[in-house]
Amino acid sequence: MINPWDQQSNESAKAYERFCLYRDMGAGRSLRKLSKDLELNLSTLAEVSSKHSWQERVKAFDVYIDRASQFNQIAQVRAMKRRQITLALRGQKLAEKGLKKLLKEADSDSYVRKLSAEGLTKILDISCRLERLNRDEPERNLEVVQQQNFDRLSLEECELLRNLHAKAEGKV
Repeated sequence: MINPWDQQSNESAKAYERFCLYRDMGAGRSLRKLSKDLELNLSTLAEVSSKHSWQERVKAFDVYIDRASQFNQIAQVRAMKRRQITLALRGQKLAEKGLKKLLKEADSDSYVRKLSAEGLTKILDISCRLERLNRDEPERNLEVVQQQNFDRLSLEECELLRNLHAKAEGKV
């Protein structure tokens, strides 16, 4: 099947070449501009354009290009999602290994004492955010936690906070 923007059976090579130049001008195309570029009389070019239905043909071409562009964009988005999902899963696997190691070390009281109040706060904040995200709960409830300054807590108070968090999660 011949496309409307392909050379038509009744169209000379010269007329088709001019059509291609017009077609490839894109959204800003105009017969006036093409006539200046080719140093042709505008009325002569308009006559050729009318005879070979340039306006309808470029509309069809623009639709084709737009569809191809959309298809390409959708394919690129799908490829990006696949890449990002793969990276996310690999990152989660790595984080899981590190977290398991951290939890083994955290069972000893000496390790907990090494963590700063800020470090414990970050762990608590991230774990709460992950839980809320996975339970489809809004994060705005965390505002109270975020406004607190845990740097003022002693190590004993941080330990108590950790124990309370573990109890709330049913780990104790």
